Amino acid sequence: MAQQEAPTAIYSHGQMAKDLSSDWTTVVIPNKFPALKHGVCGSTHHVGPFTTADASGFHELVITRDHEKSFAQFSDAETAEVIQAYRDRHAEMTEDNCGEFISIIHNHGRLAGASIYHNHSQIISLPMVPTTIIRSLETAKKYFEATGKRIHDELIAWEIAENKRIVYQNEQFIVVCPYVSQSPYEMKIFPKLASSNFGNITDMEIPFLANALNVALKKLFIALNDIDYVFFINTAPVKKGHSEYDFYQWHLEINPRLSIDAGLELETNVIVNTVDPDEAAMKLRGVSI
Repeated sequence: MAQQEAPTAIYSHGQMAKDLSSDWTTVVIPNKFPALKHGVCGSTHHVGPFTTADASGFHELVITRDHEKSFAQFSDAETAEVIQAYRDRHAEMTEDNCGEFISIIHNHGRLAGASIYHNHSQIISLPMVPTTIIRSLETAKKYFEATGKRIHDELIAWEIAENKRIVYQNEQFIVVCPYVSQSPYEMKIFPKLASSNFGNITDMEIPFLANALNVALKKLFIALNDIDYVFFINTAPVKKGHSEYDFYQWHLEINPRLSIDAGLELETNVIVNTVDPDEAAMKLRGVSI
């Protein structure tokens, strides 16, 4: 495995390992071509009407060993090991004074932006909170202030009552095709216990998340013939001193790449979804794995 720097974490069959001479199964390494570079926290700059900041942060790859296997072929234990790596690196990056948001993303296939075939995910520590996360936080906060209830709790309870768009659930997590899906066969995985920050996921919860993610991706693989997809984790910011996000719920989103944004979507951000999420959930539920 070619790399410029030493691994930041190594795992062997669910356990931390010391070096690559062991029977490693998952490894985390710095990206050879990072979008950000770790160093001194960058100050903001004013360029005309714009405010910019230096791209300071971490950019790491989480790589699984088997070249031919993707998540759809993983066992729950293999996926749990990857999620453990996500959680461990999230915790480490949280201690960095420069980062405000940690992005965990996985691209599967060319249409999803994967530049290489080998299964890998990316963890990126950003020096600012992305606008999409800010909008999501603001919406959840306004709902909580107006009703005294968490919007994600209300959404999950409603989906359970409707019982139309649930794809799968286990003791700790529920998988749904959301009523307002941004893409055909979009799925969201929600924890059943309140938690705003993915970094707080416990050792007990990780196998249940691995099971939910595996079931969702295996069903997607079979139903849509190994369609390209992106999944990412929406979570609260991590900047020290920011602890006022109890109104928010972290969750994992899976977005299959069946359609391409065109003029209407790009101009207005109005999403056209050609597959009814009720029908999508019914099709996915019907897949035997």
